[in-house]
Amino acid sequence: MDLTLAEQHFHISTKGSDNPLLSFAAAELLQPEPMKELLQKGSLLIKGIGLELAVSFVGLAFFGLAATKQVMMSQYNRILDLSLDNLTIQLESHGDHAHVVFKINELKWTDLPLDDRESAIRTEWSKYFADTMNPLIEAAAGAAGLKSAMIWNQYGARIAYLMDYLRQIVPDGPLRELIESDYKLLAGMPGETFDRRKNPFDYTPCYLDSPYKPGTQMILRSACCMYYKREEGVKCYNCPILKDEERAAFRLKIEAARQDHSA
Repeated sequence: MDLTLAEQHFHISTKGSDNPLLSFAAAELLQPEPMKELLQKGSLLIKGIGLELAVSFVGLAFFGLAATKQVMMSQYNRILDLSLDNLTIQLESHGDHAHVVFKINELKWTDLPLDDRESAIRTEWSKYFADTMNPLIEAAAGAAGLKSAMIWNQYGARIAYLMDYLRQIVPDGPLRELIESDYKLLAGMPGETFDRRKNPFDYTPCYLDSPYKPGTQMILRSACCMYYKREEGVKCYNCPILKDEERAAFRLKIEAARQDHSA
C-alpha cells in the first residue's frame, strides 16, 4: 500500500517522526493527562494563546485518520487498521510550524468484500467513529474545557478540499467513480454515527476568488480554525467569521503584497 498521500497531507506513516518532541501510544489520548500534555506542548510550539488553537490543531490531525481510511478504501479496496492500539502519536517541530504525526505500528488491513461492499463500509464507519474518532474528539475538547463542535465543524470544508484534490489528480474512470461513490457513503451516514445531529461530512462547499492566485478559487472554511488565537495571530482570508468589510480590506493587503513581491 502506498501511503504517500497520507504521509504528505496528514503526517500518517509507518516510519513516524524522525525527531519527535513527544511520543506515546495513541490509546493514552483517551486519558485526560496525556491529552492535556499533548495540547499544552502543541500550544507552546504554535504559540497559542489558550488551548483553542491546539484543540483545532489536534482535531485536524484526527481528521487525517478518517480521510486516510477513506482514500485507502477506494484505492485498494482495503480497510486500513488505524485503530488506537495500532498507532503512536508524536509531536514534531519545524521551527516556524509543527505537526501532529501518527505512526502506524504495523501495516495491516482487512480486504473489503466484493459482495455487499457498501454495507461493509457503513459497518466500518459506524465502528471506527464509535471506537476511535468520537472518543478522540471528545477527549481533546474535554481536556481544554471546550465544545467538540469546534473540531467537528471544520470537517466539512476539509473533506470538500480533499475531494477537490482527488478530482484533480485522479483521471476520469473507474477509480474516480469509486472515490466519488465511497465519499457519498461517508457523507450519507446518519448524524448519530458521529454523536451529532447532522453528519459533518455532508457538506456543500462555498468558494471565494483567491487573492493569492488570481483566476483560482479557495474554499470558505466551514468553521474557524482558531489560527488567530496565537501570538500576533490573524484570521485567515477564508475564515467564515471574518466580516465582509474585513475580508475586503484583507484582500487589498494581499494583492498589494503580491504586486510588491512580483515587482
